[in-house]
Amino acid sequence: MKTDPVDLTLFLAQSVVDQPSLVRASRRGPTVIVRVGPGEEGRLIGRQGRVIQAIRTLVRAASDPQERVNVDLDAPRKP
Repeated sequence: MKTDPVDLTLFLAQSVVDQPSLVRASRRGPTVIVRVGPGEEGRLIGRQGRVIQAIRTLVRAASDPQERVNVDLDAPRKP
């Protein structure tokens, strides 16, 4: 059974943040880019990166074994 990595990433990210309606996920090549609402980056990353690492692990496990899928957070740059 093959699951779309973008849909799975979107579902998992929406489950973690306080404002799930602001979560966006898109695909750029082998990478799934996640964008969250302002101030929500920390909730998605988690302590010592555990939440984002767990999301990456689940998405890789549910994806096609032939493709190497990565999940990255698109956080706005601070001046």
